[in-house]
Amino acid sequence: MHMHHKVWKALYGLAALLFAALACNKGFDRILEKRDYTDTTSSAARTPKVLYIVVDGARGQSVRDAKPPTLLQLNEHAIYSWYSITDTLTLDATGWADLLTGVHKEKHQVLSNDFSGNKLDTYPVFFRYIKDRKPEFRIAAFSSSNDLGNRLITDADVNRTFGGNDAAAQAAALNELKLDSAGLVFLQFKDVDQAGARYGYDVSVPQYKAAILKVDGYIGKLMEALRARKNFSGEDWLVVITANHGGPFPVDPAKDDHTILSDPRVNGFTIYYSPVYEPSMIDKPYTGNRYAGQAVRLHDRDANAVNAVVPDDGGDYNFGDTTSFTVEFKVKVNPGPKGDYTYTYPSILGKRESFDPGKPGWVMFLEQHYWMINFGQVGKGNIQVKGADISDGTWHDIAAVILNRKDGAGILHRYARTYTNGVFNNEGEITAQGNINTMTPLTMGFLPGSVNEPADVYMSEVKIWRAVLPDSTISAHACETELSSDHPYNDYLIGYWPCTDGFGGQFTDNGPLQHSFSLRGAYQWEDYNDLVCPPSSSDLATLAPQPTDIARQILNWLKVITDTKWDLDGRVWTTDYTNLAH
Repeated sequence: MHMHHKVWKALYGLAALLFAALACNKGFDRILEKRDYTDTTSSAARTPKVLYIVVDGARGQSVRDAKPPTLLQLNEHAIYSWYSITDTLTLDATGWADLLTGVHKEKHQVLSNDFSGNKLDTYPVFFRYIKDRKPEFRIAAFSSSNDLGNRLITDADVNRTFGGNDAAAQAAALNELKLDSAGLVFLQFKDVDQAGARYGYDVSVPQYKAAILKVDGYIGKLMEALRARKNFSGEDWLVVITANHGGPFPVDPAKDDHTILSDPRVNGFTIYYSPVYEPSMIDKPYTGNRYAGQAVRLHDRDANAVNAVVPDDGGDYNFGDTTSFTVEFKVKVNPGPKGDYTYTYPSILGKRESFDPGKPGWVMFLEQHYWMINFGQVGKGNIQVKGADISDGTWHDIAAVILNRKDGAGILHRYARTYTNGVFNNEGEITAQGNINTMTPLTMGFLPGSVNEPADVYMSEVKIWRAVLPDSTISAHACETELSSDHPYNDYLIGYWPCTDGFGGQFTDNGPLQHSFSLRGAYQWEDYNDLVCPPSSSDLATLAPQPTDIARQILNWLKVITDTKWDLDGRVWTTDYTNLAH
């Protein structure tokens, strides 16, 4: 059974690789939280343009804590992160080269501030790629630092430097934004870095905070000028704001996780703003295994619900009052209607008519930031057992084991035990609930009753065993991304739904009973590429925005198809579009 599934999975994986190769090298795209997607033909018809701003030495966490009003307002329509990871050399020149070539220092070889020994002829500033495809597209660069403009910038129609005078650089950029022909406007500021170097790179240092807020004011004026363009309504602007590196400052030992994420010298920030973007915050990365595939977002409620049911299981998932069983699956919780991960009682998997009291059956659900399992019965209140916090936007493995034990008098008692990412959480007795059989179908996603906010989740690797899985087995296999053929309890498996089919209207059952889930509502198969079972060791720098991403992000915005020969290192970060007219 499992070998058959893996063969098909391999074939689908090969097809996906071929498609990715044909799809303009989009394999590194990272899809953020999915909401209802509404494309706009007006957006597609507009002229794409870019304002690209680099703030030297702006530590991401300090920028966040300074509460800069312009940047915070932009983040209402932006993909953004205060945890970008910059190059470990933390040199101006290396940081600038990362930002403008789209490759790491191992390729561009800008390893010193004098640019000696570089390979910028092989890995040029990405302006060249734009000019090769769109010779008429205007590019203007305004660098406060002379070295940036004189030693690195190429292929720009305008390339001016200002001897460290941020105000003069901003004034020149403001004039550029008055031109109808402005296409890509690049601007670099130096004062924040100078304040950090002199006084300290932390928001607690008044001079550093003041420099951050001053640049934020400059950016505010630039945004006013951008929006005042007479053709603004016919243009599609992407505004990129970032840092070339952070800066040294003593780290609070209580906040030091001993990874690169705790090094203030490499802590930058990234903002990709567009009026058509839904906000998506890329939070501090968790360590963990990569988990990629295609899944269906289960969300909404009542007639609008996207959920899944087993139409007729023939009673195979009824476990009476004494039968032991184990339910396990992976789930990624998305932010709810409040914009956070706080939920009130929505079901994610259950076999029960509704979540209301007095209904026999069981349901696994979300409460606040936790998951729980609840057991109901006619004429009785609900009994529930708490799981763990799964509110961080990553994939978690959750499991519930229902088992029996005899007490000292030989009387049988029934219990439920919960596990998250292979770790035991809690145990509760459910003997009083008796026979939990119900003719209601097994349901993933929305279930009526006791729902203030419907769940918004992705689910995968759903498994049901007619057996008690011991703690050691759950721990050993929890973070595997597919059921292994040598799992010690495979002989007891009565349902296995990977839920990653990638096509069609069902979640195929790869277990022996062949009870597939039928999808309901306006479902869509969506790519995911996330972490599962945080925390564990990983290359954290690949999980957060990096300066090398920006070249690809801008080329993608300008519809300049990336050539694999350019050997770019970055990835494109995407989000959904707003439903608002703009």
